[in-house]
Amino acid sequence: MSLQKIFIITGLVIIIAVSAIMLYLSSQKKETVSQEPTQNGESAVPASLPSKGESSGSQGNVEKARKIFENTTLETISEKTKIDGSKEVDFKDQKGNPIPLSDFEDALGVEIYPKLQEYLNNGYQVFYCPGADGKKEFGVYLEYNQEKVYNGFTSDVLNMMQGWENAIFPNLHAVLFPGIDFREDSLNQKIEFRGGKYRYADVNLPGGRKSSVQYDAVESGIIIAASPACLDNVHQYYEPAMPSQP
Repeated sequence: MSLQKIFIITGLVIIIAVSAIMLYLSSQKKETVSQEPTQNGESAVPASLPSKGESSGSQGNVEKARKIFENTTLETISEKTKIDGSKEVDFKDQKGNPIPLSDFEDALGVEIYPKLQEYLNNGYQVFYCPGADGKKEFGVYLEYNQEKVYNGFTSDVLNMMQGWENAIFPNLHAVLFPGIDFREDSLNQKIEFRGGKYRYADVNLPGGRKSSVQYDAVESGIIIAASPACLDNVHQYYEPAMPSQP
């Protein structure tokens, strides 16, 4: 065999060998890449974000708040409550700590006006008063964050509340009128607030019954009730009269 033929054959062998090695390495790289997600326990599908309240660790608070309110609606009006004119209910978790306002909203399906919420803290209560027919008249108290308010804030918040008036009833109906099954057209009824002793609006309930929504701003917070008599009863509780000067 001539020297020239030897060089040609040797070159072809080298080219074939290099090509085979490169092809093998390429296939191994693809296999490694495709297996990495499985080895790391990851998936190519993005994980879905948890729904509101699901991963906040507050589901226990939501259930607790819901139970407290349910028990409040079902309990018998005590003689003490009849004498006092109202009963105020705190919302606390199993350890006795206040349940955050956001969990209270989730529990009852209510919504606080965002502009007002900027000036609130987690201080709130549900209250009820014995009604003339022996039934309970409900309301809710929302406490200001005192670090965010200032002298004269009561007048400002009354102006702010007027921006909420169109939605107060649908936003708070579950608290103010528990146990009543409102249809969508009832919740969307047009109500008009007027000035009086308190800001108030008449509300039509299912079955042709009449009620109202009343609210007032006091030095410490907002009181919202389903009757003027009940708001009268709790007014002294949330804003005690100053003793007269001698």
